[in-house]
Amino acid sequence: MRIWIDFANTPHVHVLLPIIRELEKKHKIIISARDFSETIPLLKKNGIKPLVIGKYKGKSRIKKISGLLGRLIRLLSAIPPFDLSISLGGNYTATLSRLRRKPSIVFSDNDISFKTPAFRFGSCFIFPSYFNTASLQSKYGVKAEQIFKFSGFKEDIYIAAYKPDPDFLNLLPFTDFITIRPENLKASYVPKNSKTIVPELFEAFKGENILFLPRYNEEKKMARGYKNIFVPEAPLNGLDVCFYTRAMLTGAGTFAREAALLGTPAVSFFPGGEFLTVDTIMQQKGWEFKSRDAEEIKNYVATVKKRPSQQERSKQVYSEVIGIIENIIKKHST
Repeated sequence: MRIWIDFANTPHVHVLLPIIRELEKKHKIIISARDFSETIPLLKKNGIKPLVIGKYKGKSRIKKISGLLGRLIRLLSAIPPFDLSISLGGNYTATLSRLRRKPSIVFSDNDISFKTPAFRFGSCFIFPSYFNTASLQSKYGVKAEQIFKFSGFKEDIYIAAYKPDPDFLNLLPFTDFITIRPENLKASYVPKNSKTIVPELFEAFKGENILFLPRYNEEKKMARGYKNIFVPEAPLNGLDVCFYTRAMLTGAGTFAREAALLGTPAVSFFPGGEFLTVDTIMQQKGWEFKSRDAEEIKNYVATVKKRPSQQERSKQVYSEVIGIIENIIKKHST
């Protein structure tokens, strides 16, 4: 079977790579990617040279819609024939698959900001068991038989095979540190007029070594003048960061969930008032701490301890997800 896999954002790389490694044993894989954030460098770092189609067009609704339509037109002519598509998010793959009358598999753990094209045109949906599917049928017409759930988090899929790099700390100027990753203020899911609290965090933790992981080049200027802050020139392995750091402080959810599953103290200072259900579950378990108060975050980091890793459970989750995908492929190949 010819399977098309599309990467539209950096977190997609981590989730889909283990799936690609498994599927390429039996199938021909076609890979495309959007030039956004660290997506292309991470793919190339993992030995993948994708068809690079489209760029980030901005946060405004008009630019996002024009960017979506423009990339779809380019994908329509650039992507060779395929039998099934897989993606995280699914706006592009589900739409193009529907136009070509081919089935699509859509992964998602975002039950707040639904992707209208993905849910309108997708064939099969794979969600964490905590995903709230209440409005999918009424709003998008998704049927119960199209929904498949697994017992974990999407981060489990790639944490399952993770092995710490023993040489990772050689890339840093220190061995004891906390990590700060800014809010993604350019993302559509972040409330308008949101402001970063990173400068406040820098001041609160000025007595600590800080690994700063900016999303965009313009964010690097926030670290100027601080001798205790290190900004890497090239992307680092995110799981190694989560494993070795004393605490992970992030303005979004992925890094927080990765750190939490590895047992590392995790803080989310996401600017929105509503969290994904998967993050709410982690907060209820005490695996993830949420706050936008720099002093409160500082006090939490000073008292919290590292927990046991969840990696053995992650391996079971990975096997479950692969089983779901294989059953879907089997159904559509007969």
